[in-house]
Amino acid sequence: MRVKQIQMKGIGKRLKYFRGQMGLSQLELSHRSGISQASIARIESDQQRNLKAETIRKLADTLGVSVSRLIEEPSIIKEELTSYLTPKMLPVIRWDQFKGLKSKRAPLLKENADSTEPSFTSDQNAFFIIASAGLISAPMVNEGDLLLIEPSTHYRDGDLVLFLSHKLTTLGRIYCYPRMTILLPLIKESPPHVLKKEDVRRPGVRILRVSEIRKKY
Repeated sequence: MRVKQIQMKGIGKRLKYFRGQMGLSQLELSHRSGISQASIARIESDQQRNLKAETIRKLADTLGVSVSRLIEEPSIIKEELTSYLTPKMLPVIRWDQFKGLKSKRAPLLKENADSTEPSFTSDQNAFFIIASAGLISAPMVNEGDLLLIEPSTHYRDGDLVLFLSHKLTTLGRIYCYPRMTILLPLIKESPPHVLKKEDVRRPGVRILRVSEIRKKY
């Protein structure tokens, strides 16, 4: 039985770009996709261009993009051409301003935004937060970085999230198990937070997916 292989150009650059958008290292992408880190490194350095269709599908699914967007040049993806060339302008709000808002709904965020920033996100309620004191996790998140928040996009294991509650505010990787949720803060010195089901479902608790860290300001 022949395994279908696809030959393409430029996939390494696109793979590296989408991986960066997710804030994933090659090792993290490997763990989540089941593709070896060595293979990912070869693809990104254009040393491996004939790829199995299954490999491409796993990488695309893990990165949250369509297979066509990963393997084809944007100019020839007709069904995605408009959305690719016309980004949404999202509200950009300061962290201290965001914390002070009683409601985190899109209309109020737009009213209190400092500016707007383009993005290709498919989340209609997405917005950017400008990182400042209380939201810094160097070296990954520094003062003035833009965090793309996708409140309507459900997070998956290993995703970077912003966890908000009356007792805890932190950026970290989230892992969900039947009886608990584990939050690993980006700050290595901070211990993991082990949360029970009732802790995650308490009133006032919000878990927001962070899909991009943009070095803007």
